[in-house]
Amino acid sequence: MTNKVEQIKNHYNFTSSDVKNLHNILPVMEARRLDFVKEFYEYVKNFDEADKYLKDETIIKRHQDMLGKWYLGLFSGEYGTAYFRELEDVGLAHVKIKLPAHYVNAAMHFAKGYMINAVRADVKDTEELPFYIKSLVKILDINLDIFTSSYIEEEKRSIFLSHKLESFMIQFAKRFSYGLNLVLVVGLVALGIMVMGLFAYDLTHIFDGNIEKGLLSTLGSLLMLWVVIELVDTEIKHLQGGKFAIKVFVSVALVAVIRKILVTTLSADAIDAQISLIAAIAVLGVVYWLISKVEKD
Repeated sequence: MTNKVEQIKNHYNFTSSDVKNLHNILPVMEARRLDFVKEFYEYVKNFDEADKYLKDETIIKRHQDMLGKWYLGLFSGEYGTAYFRELEDVGLAHVKIKLPAHYVNAAMHFAKGYMINAVRADVKDTEELPFYIKSLVKILDINLDIFTSSYIEEEKRSIFLSHKLESFMIQFAKRFSYGLNLVLVVGLVALGIMVMGLFAYDLTHIFDGNIEKGLLSTLGSLLMLWVVIELVDTEIKHLQGGKFAIKVFVSVALVAVIRKILVTTLSADAIDAQISLIAAIAVLGVVYWLISKVEKD
């Protein structure tokens, strides 16, 4: 904390001369403490929702006492760690009651104007007057800096927590989705192996003498194997960042219906089923054509 205090003072070039200047005008400013508090309340009572933060006489009295204490602290000559901690507590109190930062800035604007006018009116040493005002502006700017920092820290904390949670959820969803895609690839590979087994099984019909059934069944198995190859290839491209190909899934449905037709042709009693399947192929063919046209465009 000590290093932070010194760093802030250095940034504002707040030196021992400023400390001396502020302490020199303490008697003048102390005489105006009650008037400052009165004028300050005349100013802030016109803020929107002022009644929301100054609800009753007890709160107002406590705030007036704290305001008077803060006012005198500006000219105390003690600007160490304890002083800065008190400023941080004031800033956190503002954040805690959710006082808009705009109100704090406006109030400090009034305080700066009032105090500069008071110094000009009451300080008789005209040669030192510019230096007194310069030192006063520095300490008021430092105060506003600390108050504003409380709001910034609170905002950072809120953003950090929400950003951290959001990042975690996004990363988790991405990894989960990637894992599911890997499972899908493994499943498609296993399905390809099973289709190859089905192809070998269909070939046995040819060697058993049932050539017609064997040829049609084998052709259906080859179509299924082609579909599996397309699905695996599409999924690999998707894992590598390619687009999701809806057309491939329509082709799966087409192949499944075509294989069904090949199987039903072996039965003379399946005319109605074949007509229905042909109609399904026509519909799927139109859908496939439309998707292909859209993807090309």
